[in-house]
Amino acid sequence: MIPLQRVEISAQAQILLTRWTQRVEGAGATGQTARELWTDAKAPKKHVRAALESMARGAVRCMYCDDSRGTDIDHFEPLERAPLRAFVWVNHLLACSFCNSNEKNRKYPVDAEGACLLVDPTAEDPADHLTLRLSVGTYDPLSPKGKETIQVFGLNRPELIKGRVDAFVRARSILRDWHGLHKNAAPEAEVVAQALLDSPFVDVVHAMTRLKPGVAVIVVGEATVRALDTWRAVHSHSLRVGQQRVHEDTTDASCDKGAIDSTLADDDLACQGRAAGRSNDGPVRTMRNYGLIWTDPTGTPRSSAVAYDQPSAQHRKADLEREGRTNVELVPVRPGELPEPRS
Repeated sequence: MIPLQRVEISAQAQILLTRWTQRVEGAGATGQTARELWTDAKAPKKHVRAALESMARGAVRCMYCDDSRGTDIDHFEPLERAPLRAFVWVNHLLACSFCNSNEKNRKYPVDAEGACLLVDPTAEDPADHLTLRLSVGTYDPLSPKGKETIQVFGLNRPELIKGRVDAFVRARSILRDWHGLHKNAAPEAEVVAQALLDSPFVDVVHAMTRLKPGVAVIVVGEATVRALDTWRAVHSHSLRVGQQRVHEDTTDASCDKGAIDSTLADDDLACQGRAAGRSNDGPVRTMRNYGLIWTDPTGTPRSSAVAYDQPSAQHRKADLEREGRTNVELVPVRPGELPEPRS
């Protein structure tokens, strides 16, 4: 599991999601009504899926296991627990069917204060809560949230462990090959780099880049350390904030507020044409990014490892304050930048 940057959905899509939230509320706001309405919501799901796919790694990888294709839209906080979040953008993640149905399903563990005990990779850095043991391919918890995340998502199921061990072998070899190409300024170097970034189990590469120098030489070997040092300098950003594909506001002209508000039955007809991020002929959105800085309960200054759009940043700020963090602030950042903790 690696950090991913949540994109901002279009204004039209947000209006549509709000409209469907109102339907859930009007139908009694139960888990059953929320699920029934979500099943019928073709247009909102088109927008949500397109935006999630623009955030996902490689060939649209699952945001939890980083292995299989993300086929399902997962409600991070389940509908049975929070029916009014059925159509809330920040409550959606992309999962493979195994992680979503066989593993997480409707689980949502919380602590004694009601705070969620699952890592949301679009709202926090998973490395704050769990660490990957590269040599054996298993995740170890660093916090109660990490422990529950490993268990609920089945991150240590045998096929994932085997996949990570194999990926570790491949990554070391590919990094050494890439390093040679990069030193010779070969055009193929970037093709090899992108293939590695798009491969399954990129969390292995992410964990390698976070190894401390004295540990790295033991874990990956001296030859790979030299390649890894260069890789950090060239590609650390792409692994630190997650992949950012171009996300465009290409909603049909007919999908405006008037069309959305016309009738309940017209929602799907008005908006099932082009969802955000599916076409190249619309204007490119310029997203305002925000990082967060705060002080943890031990008095240590901290900063976010991912950037957010403004609604997601506000949501994350509220979560941090509920968790007992103080002096939580939103900091505007340029694309590719992250804030520094307070000195």
